[in-house]
Parts: sequence; C-alpha cells; structure tokens
Amino acid sequence: MVAFKISYYDVIELLNLPDDTTIEELDNLFSFAKSEIEEHDLADEGYIKVDCKTSNRPDLWGVEGLVREVSGAMGLHINLPEISAEPSGFVIEVDPRLKTIRPYIACSIIRGVKFSDFLIKQLIQLQEKVDFSYGRRRSRSSIGIYNVNMLESPILYELTPRTTSFYPLGYTKKMTLDEILARHEKGVEYCHILPSKGDLPILRDVNGVVLSMPPIINSNDVGRVNEETTDVLVEVTGTNLEVVKVVNTLITQAIRDRGGKVYSVEIHYPENHGDAPTTLVTPETEPFEIIVNSENIKGYLGLDLTVEKIIELLKKRRFDATEQNGLIKVKYPPYRVDLLHWVDVAEEVAIAYGYMNIEPAGSEVPTIGNLSSRTISENYVREILSGCSLQEVLSFSLTDPEKLSTLMGYKSDIISSFVQVANPVSSTYSVMRNRLFPGLLDFLSRNTHNEYPQYLFEVGEVVKLEKNSVKTISKTAVIMAGTEVSFEHCHSILETLIQGLGVRYELEVIESSEFISGRTAKIKVDGKEVGIIGEISPTLLENWELFVPAAAFELDLSSISTLSLPPVEI
Repeated sequence: MVAFKISYYDVIELLNLPDDTTIEELDNLFSFAKSEIEEHDLADEGYIKVDCKTSNRPDLWGVEGLVREVSGAMGLHINLPEISAEPSGFVIEVDPRLKTIRPYIACSIIRGVKFSDFLIKQLIQLQEKVDFSYGRRRSRSSIGIYNVNMLESPILYELTPRTTSFYPLGYTKKMTLDEILARHEKGVEYCHILPSKGDLPILRDVNGVVLSMPPIINSNDVGRVNEETTDVLVEVTGTNLEVVKVVNTLITQAIRDRGGKVYSVEIHYPENHGDAPTTLVTPETEPFEIIVNSENIKGYLGLDLTVEKIIELLKKRRFDATEQNGLIKVKYPPYRVDLLHWVDVAEEVAIAYGYMNIEPAGSEVPTIGNLSSRTISENYVREILSGCSLQEVLSFSLTDPEKLSTLMGYKSDIISSFVQVANPVSSTYSVMRNRLFPGLLDFLSRNTHNEYPQYLFEVGEVVKLEKNSVKTISKTAVIMAGTEVSFEHCHSILETLIQGLGVRYELEVIESSEFISGRTAKIKVDGKEVGIIGEISPTLLENWELFVPAAAFELDLSSISTLSLPPVEI
C-alpha cells in the first residue's frame, strides 16, 4: 500500500467542492479510487494523508491521479482523459552499449505549466513514490525532470568514463561520476544499481550540457525545476521497456492535469536493442482496448444491468466504452496497467456502481472452514524442517523461464516444456515453476550480503506438463550454503525428514550436471524415485553468482504414501 500527503484545499479546488466539505465526505469519494484518508490536520497545515490500497495503480499515488479518478465518479469528467501529444522535434539517441546496463528510455515534453513551490513538492512526492515502489527503488525505472528551455536536441543517452564530471543537484562543486557514487547521498544509496567497473550512463544534449546521471542524480542547473520553470522534459530510464513507458506516461499525465500541453519525443534505438524498436515515440497516446461480454459481467456481479448501464458506469471510470456486435469494446488510458482480463473490467463496473449499493446474498450451503488434508501434510513437513533450524522461504509460483533453464545450465529450448502464461506483462512472471530448487538458488543469490551459513527450505506446489494434462505436485526443497557445508550436512536433514514421515528410503548414486560428480544421488522410497540430493556444482553456483559451497535436495511429497498429497490433474 502507498501513503502520500496532499492538500485538503487543493483537492477542494480541483474537484470544485464546497469549502465546508467534511473529511468523511472526501473519504467516501476517495473510495472510488481505492484509497482512504488515514489522517488529517486541517486546523494547522491543512494536509490529508491518503493511503492507496492498491499496488498496481501507480497513477493514483498523487493528487492529480486521485482527482482524475474521483472526478469521473462525481460525473465532472467522464470518458477517456486527454492523452494526445504533438511532435516536439526533440530526438533521443541511445548508445548501443547501454543494452546490458540500463537499456531503455522514454521521454515527453510539457509546456506552459505554472509551477509553484507547492506543485513542485507534490510532483517530487509522486516521483519518489513511483521510483520507490513501482520502480523497485529505481532499479527497474527512475524519473528525471528538467528545464527543457536549457537544452538542444538531439539528447544523447550514452555511456561515459567514470572521470566525467558535472554539478550534481544540491552541490555547487563539480564531482566526477565516481565521486558521486562514493560521496553524494543519492550515489551512496543507489550505487548498487550500476556496474562497479567500466563506463556509466549519462544524459547530455548535443552541446554537452549534462542533464543527469541516471538513475542516481540530476544536474544542479538544467535538472533543477523551480517556480520560474514553465517547460519541462520528463525522462524515464530503466531495465523494462513497458514499465519505462508506463511511468513516463503517468508522470506526463499528472503534469498535463496541471494545465500543461504535452509534446512527444522521438527516441532512436540501435538495432537489436532488447525489446525496443529502432524508433519509439513517447509518451504513448493510443488507448489500449479490451472486448468484454456484458453477460459475463452481469453474472459475475449478480446485478441485472443493461448494456447501456454498463457503458455509463465504465465512462465514469474514465474509459471509452461502446457496444460492438453485442459485446462491449472498452478503451482505457495507456497508464492503466492493471486491466488484463474481463474480470478486471467487471471490478471497475462494481466500483462505479458502488459496493454499498450491491445487496448482500446469503450462503446457500452452510460450511465450516478448516485446513485441507494437503495443507495439514505440508505444515507437518514445515514443522520438521523448521525444527532442524532451517529458515522457510516463500516464493512466487510464477517465475522467469531463464531461472528454470539457462541459469540451471540447460538450453533455452526446454521452455516449451513449462506451463506458460498466455499474455504475460513481462518475462519475469511468464511461466509456472516446475521445481523449487531454482527458487532457493535465486533467494541465495539475492542475499550474498548476509552472513553465512544460510540454511533454507521451501514447501509448495509446482506445475508440470504431462502429455495433454497439467499436474500440480507438492514438493519440498532444502539448500544449505556456507564454507563448511557438505553432502553429509544436507543428508542429515534428509534423514531427519524421512524419519519424521515414517517411511524407508535408499540413495542410489547418479550423475547430474547440477551437482558434483560422486556426490549426487537419487532418493528412492519403496523403490520409486522421489527426489535428488547432492553438492551443487561450481558451474551452477557461478551461474547464480554464489561463491561458497552449497548442497541441496528436492523431494516429491506427492509420491510419499504417508502424506495426504495426491497430485492434482487439470
């Protein structure tokens, strides 16, 4: 959840509300934007603190987006917000060497904005919230805003030697890029995002005027926006093209809502530069579309709504909706990244209708909640492994196919054997995991800064393709990393677990590319192979950038008769 402070009086003015509007009345309006008022101080500072209850709507994390959403519910503004942009004539040239460091950039220009000290603070707050949460502390995306009247096109997004110097924001003395990373407070905080050796990213115009060192710090001249600034360049760099475009669009929209006119920027990418086309024009101005069936929405919500009523409600949610061959075509702004399915559209209809107006329905079948036998069995395994002083890890079932293939030492063509998401937002969560072992390696690789030894386990479901069916299986995996870790350490944990499960087992020596030869075995219960154990090979550890010995085992719990964990086929 994301909390931010805004001015009560600013909201009253933007929504054209009476001066005596109460906090309770505002709180009811904010519920249409999935937000609520957490605290307020009208007597002194006149602020209200808003808590946005959704993490997938970064456009709502500032007063502009909040007001935009609420104004639709009030009927002040319906249909799509203005999202057009005229060409600015500005061009961004992208250095091909950035492909492996921070490859993507999106920009826009907004002119005619009347900046005030208050507006600048609101914009900085939105920038920081988006950078921290949606941008994953600037590692996935970060925002820069500049006085465009001090710049000349083309602007170069390139790599430069670490000895390059400029005046960083808040400083009156030039610093080299290395000095900024070592001594500037933002450099110290975010230096881990950039490589420790080699050239570093920089933005500068054709005349050599430095805009910033992304994603660390702006320059102290062109990168400083004040009350005299009227025209700005908004720039977003990052490692995910879709995220970069969305962030650029939502920041642009926030400034547009303050009275600015938006102009597009043309970005020239090298050939084969990740996911980027050779020419990209931003911000995005074409609305996205989704086709929905009104009968699905009516059945899902339990409401008897006409097509006309559904369209009316969707327009209040700032969508453009029209009937098309008995279906409803919904157009939504390009900064809305949360609409993936007709169920998401149904939720928008329910919000506009008002949850308080939906009559509650009683349950037709009285039930008593309880843990399933599957959960009880999995919890029993957790108790045993926790008793062995192992730390439990809980990871997502959706994962990156690279973590299951190339990082595990296999060719990428094995991806076809995974259960894949039909329309993934990004490759990060595009396949269902078929093992737990890679997830534990991933966890270790993200925690190399913590003290060793690290003893971890996970219990959870994996998904496998078998012929024409999808099978869900419960598994457990253990990984032990540290300078003294060996096969024997891991075997002792396996022995304790198997004894606790009340079954007999045997080990049979095998060869596996993931483990060291001669220190690997398959685990067999009642003559059936149920898992593998071994010391992890140096090659695999190097793939994950791990530099201490490690041993692991993975066990198919669905194959152990004493547990109530039968595989589920779909």
